[in-house]
Order: sequence, then C-alpha cells, then structure tokens
Amino acid sequence: MNAEDKTRITVDIYGHQYKLKASTSTNYMKRVAEYVNDQMFRIAKGYPRLDSQKIAVLAAVNMADECFRMNEIMEELTKTQKNQEATKAAYDKLIVNFNELKQEYEQQQTSITEQNAKLVQSNQAQEQMKQEVQKAKQEQEQLRQQLQQAKQQQEQDKQQEEQVKQQQEQKAKQQQEQAKQQQEQVKQQLEQVKQQLEQEKRQQIQVRQQLDQEKQQHQQTKQQFEQEKQQKAHQLQKLNEQHRVEKQSLSEIHLQDKEMLNQQYQQDKVTLMQQHLQDKEIINMQHQEEIIKLSNQHLAEKEILVNQHQEELENITNQHQTELETITSQHQTELETITNQHQTELETIKNQQQARIDTITNQLQEKINTVSNQLQEKINVITNQHQEEIETLTAAHQEEIETLTALYQDEAEAKILRFEQDKGNLVGEFQERQTNIIQQLEDQKSIIITQYQAQIDALLEQQQLERRALSQHFEEEKERILAQARREKEELMHQSLNDEAQQKELQNIKEEYKELREEYAKLQNEYNEWIELVETDSPGR
Repeated sequence: MNAEDKTRITVDIYGHQYKLKASTSTNYMKRVAEYVNDQMFRIAKGYPRLDSQKIAVLAAVNMADECFRMNEIMEELTKTQKNQEATKAAYDKLIVNFNELKQEYEQQQTSITEQNAKLVQSNQAQEQMKQEVQKAKQEQEQLRQQLQQAKQQQEQDKQQEEQVKQQQEQKAKQQQEQAKQQQEQVKQQLEQVKQQLEQEKRQQIQVRQQLDQEKQQHQQTKQQFEQEKQQKAHQLQKLNEQHRVEKQSLSEIHLQDKEMLNQQYQQDKVTLMQQHLQDKEIINMQHQEEIIKLSNQHLAEKEILVNQHQEELENITNQHQTELETITSQHQTELETITNQHQTELETIKNQQQARIDTITNQLQEKINTVSNQLQEKINVITNQHQEEIETLTAAHQEEIETLTALYQDEAEAKILRFEQDKGNLVGEFQERQTNIIQQLEDQKSIIITQYQAQIDALLEQQQLERRALSQHFEEEKERILAQARREKEELMHQSLNDEAQQKELQNIKEEYKELREEYAKLQNEYNEWIELVETDSPGR
C-alpha cells in the first residue's frame, strides 16, 4: 500500500490538533486518539503539576505496558489452546486404534469359534465311529456264538440220527427225508449268510469312503487355518505400515505449518517495519513545529519544574511501583487460574479415556461370555441330536448286520488310530496358534496404551516447562521495566542540572515519545489482529 491509499484524519489529543495518516478506517483512528486523550487527561488529573510532555511519556508507558501484558496473555491462551487441541487429537487417534484392534479381535474370535465348532463336529464323528466299531465287535461275537450253537446242534442231530437208525430201522426213510429238508434249510441259511456278508462288504466300502471324506475335510480345515494365519499376518503388517505412514504424514504437516507460520511472521514483520518507518517520518515532520513551541514553553516553566521535579519523581516512582505490584499480582492470579483450569481439563480427559477403556473391556468380556454360553448350548443341542441319530442307526444296524470279517475290524482300528493321531496334532497346533494370536493382541494393546500414556505425560511436562518459562519471562520483564524507570529517573535528574543537557534530553524524550507512540500503534495493530485471529479460530465460531 502506497501513501496515496492511506486515510488522512485530524484528531484532537490533549488540546492539540494532529494530522494522522494510516491504512485503517477513520473510526479506528478516532478511537485510538480518544484512548490516548483519555489516558493523558487521567494522568493529568492525578498529577496536575506535570507538563504535557511528561504526561504524554507516562501515557505511552502505560499503554505500552498494557499492550505487552495483553500480548503475553494472548500468547499464553494460544499455547494453551494448541496444547488442548494436540491432546484431543492424540486421544482421538488412541480411540481409533483401539476400535481397530477391537474389530480385529472380534474377527479372530469369530474365526476361533468356527474352528472350535469344526473340531467339535470332528470329535463327535470320531466318537460315533468308535461306537459303531464297538457295536460291530459285539455283533461279530454274537454271530460266532450262534455259529457255535449251530455246530453243537448239528452234532446233537447226528447223534440222534444214529440212535434213530439203530432203534428204528423202519423209520429210516422218514428220517432221511427230514435230513434232506434240514439240509435244504441249512443251504438257505448259508445263502442268507452270504447275502448278509455281501451287504456288510458294501457297508464297509461306504465306511471307508466316509473316512476318506473326513480326512479330506480335515485337510481342508488345516489349509483354511493356514490361509487365515497368513491373512492375519498380512493385516498386521498393513496396520504397522499405515501407522508409520500416518506418523510421517503428521510430522510433514507439522513442519509445513511451522515453516508457513515463520514465513508469515517474517512478512508481517517486514510490513510493520515499513509502516513504522513511514509513520515515523510523518510524525517527525508534525512534531518539528511542536518542538519549537515546547522549547519556548520550557524556558518559562524551567524554574517551576526544578522545584516540583523531586516531588513528582517520588510520586511517579511510588505510583509506578504500586502499579507494577498490582500488575504482577493480577498476572500471577491469571496464570494460576489458567493453570488450574488446564490441569482440570487434562484430568477430565484422562478420566474419560480410562472410563471408555474400562467400558470397552467390560463389553468385550461380556460378549466373550455370551458367545461361549451360546456355543456350549449349541454343542449340547448337537450332542443330543447325534445321540438320537446314533440310537436310531443302532436299532437299524441291529436288525441288518449279523457278521463282520476280521479284515474290516483291523482296517477300522488302524484308521481310527490314524484319525486320532491327526486329530491330536491338529488340536495341539490350533490351540498353540490361538494362544499366540491372543498374546500378540494383548501385547499390541499394552504397547499402544503405553505409548499414548507416555505422550500425555510428555505433553504435561512440556506445559509445566512453558509455565515456568512464562513466569521467568514475566520476572525478567518486570526487572527491565524497573531498570528503565530508574534510568528515566536518572535522566530527568540530569536534565535539571543544565539547560543545554536539558534541551538535548528534551529532544531525546520527544524522539522516544514518538518511538513509543509508533511502537504502541504497531502493538495495538498486532493485538487487534491476534484478537480477530483468535475469534476466527475459536470453536464457537
């Protein structure tokens, strides 16, 4: 913005007309002039013996002090808001990670439940096979006993036949006919036995096919478990990579924001310096005439100032000390209030986070118990159904099966033994993998909670360090203001010693007054910009 684009206005400050030129609105410039005018009249009312030059210097000092204090308060509020936003962001990220782990844990629990159901079915099928083999053994023993009884009965028939031949020769023909009939019956029985053996062989083939199917299902279950294991490993690797990318992205965003703020600060600084130099030239031209008038007035007021100077210096020193103590007390109270509020907010956030973690943990435990109970009920229902089916099949087989060969028994026992071994290996491997997966989830959960707890502790420690730094800065600023007041007192005392030195000091005071006024305007603009920025960025907007 060049000089032609600036606004020109004439204002009245402490009875004098001043022409001002700035890039802001006329209302704003009028309000600034009214504020300076009120400050000077308030000081003149409290210290009626002071001249306009000293009143202007004191007004500039007071306004600069107010500006510095407001800047410190705004900086502290900005830092507090940023820390709260960082804490909230870390907490939100923790909740997202916890929900992801919770979802993954539920998926793994579902997979584990399905595998358990398959194992239960396999156990039930194996138990059913054992029962069928045991029944087959019992039926085979019964058939052996029946054959033995048939042999004994045949021997008895032969003995009776010999006795009949010896005792009754006449009935030989009848007995021969009876024997032939019995032989026919025996042949029919043997034919039936052969048919039953054929039927048992077909059943044996079916049992073998069923065992092969069970073996294939077992192999498929094993392959499915391996695939699920690979999927879980891939998901874990993907989560780790995503976490690393998010962390790197946040770091880059932080660096970019920091660089952008630094560039903006440098640009604002250069702009304000240029504006400061332009305003300084204008004020120098305006005050050159005032210096001549003030020099003439100074010659007339010199003797009065010499008598009043010591008393005024003491009053100003006492007042300045009182104001500094009041400002220090107010600032300390504000710092303590802000610190307590921030600590309370952090405790509240921490308690809410712990309560949410406990609630989620309890919900997970309740879901696990519910699923376990439902699974047990399903197992009981399936067991009862299988028991009824076994009883039905047992009754049917009892009517149909009469004999089994030794080969079938040996093969069935060998297959059962192999199936038992495969089952034991599968159950052991599955339980071991299940334990490893659960342990990995618990370890990941503990690591994540520990990391975010460490981040929260680091944020708390950083805030403590910032508070101590603010307190130290306030003490240093206080010492600087006191030292400046002492220097001004000494300069005023030297001013009263000789006219030439006093004239030079007057000129210096005029220049310092101009600089303080320009600095105040600059600080006031920065303060207004910060107020607008805070109001724009506040959550209520």
